Amino acid sequence: MKKNNIVTLRPFCYIRPSLDTMTAGVIAVLVPQIVMLFVTDSYRSLILLGCTTAASVLAECIDAAALRHKRGDWNVALLQGLLIGMFLPASYPFASAFFIALCTLLVAKYAFGGLAGSWINPVAAVIIIAYFVGAVWFPAYSVPAGYLQTRNVSLALIQDGVIPTLPADSSVTAFLNETVFAFLGTSIPDGYVSLLWDSGAAVPAFRFNILTLIASLVLFSFRMLHWVVPACYVAVYAVLVKFFCPVFAGGTVGEGDILLSVLSGGTLFTAFFVLSWFGTTPLSPGGKVFYGVFAGVASFFISGYGMSPVGAMFTVLSANMISPVIQLCERMRSKATLYAKQLPKIEKIRKS
Repeated sequence: MKKNNIVTLRPFCYIRPSLDTMTAGVIAVLVPQIVMLFVTDSYRSLILLGCTTAASVLAECIDAAALRHKRGDWNVALLQGLLIGMFLPASYPFASAFFIALCTLLVAKYAFGGLAGSWINPVAAVIIIAYFVGAVWFPAYSVPAGYLQTRNVSLALIQDGVIPTLPADSSVTAFLNETVFAFLGTSIPDGYVSLLWDSGAAVPAFRFNILTLIASLVLFSFRMLHWVVPACYVAVYAVLVKFFCPVFAGGTVGEGDILLSVLSGGTLFTAFFVLSWFGTTPLSPGGKVFYGVFAGVASFFISGYGMSPVGAMFTVLSANMISPVIQLCERMRSKATLYAKQLPKIEKIRKS
């Protein structure tokens, strides 16, 4: 008699990819940005990525050894280390990056809970600690006050050399204007191609916006990323910048520069790779919307036009602080709904 020892989940299937699959997918879409660091000779950033990744994996090893029954989340540790390295400026000392990441991650595992129970994003925690320890190595907020009254802040910064442009920017811009934008009856000025392709920022997460957008489309397509939180975050932040940012500098309402706010300061990278970290976001659709909207409002007050070196991480931390309250409300609502559905059966049992 033939024996079949193969066990499958059929006819059952996953609604979403497993945790290992999602983390592997996110790591895969980060590879092009790491390759671009090689191409652009950003070797210090690559070494920092190696230091923080090694620290994250070592922290996971120590945690797994301390809890012998626990299997290490190695994909998560690898992704966590890569993300930390992407948010550190190239000038940050290697040894400091390694030990800050190692110590902060170990403390976070025991102070804030494990992967599923954590309410603080470990990447944001490490970057904020690194900023307080070595703020001198982070770039300064690079929007001079005189530019804030300008209608097109990003263009003014590009023309004055505050935002560097690539050597091929003019030729690529001319090609796009002749072949694409001519049919739309418009054109784009020099500099925006550089802002999309490689802004030249000291922090790798701020640089390759077009690769970040492509990565997000891949993650959305394979259901490895839920769109509600990033969409609410970016939309609310962009609207607030558009209508209210110029007011604080004596400008005109409705003339804020959305492109500068979205394409600088790691706004897109944070939205797609950090803000929706496992265990830190609410579960219900309404909770996700509120979480994303709150993050957008917090980002407006913390980062302003978006060129803050760590504003995105403080935004994530602010959103993390309200997430437990939202999740508590979700649990209370679920219990109330379940009780309401069971109430007729309870009454029937009581009467009988």
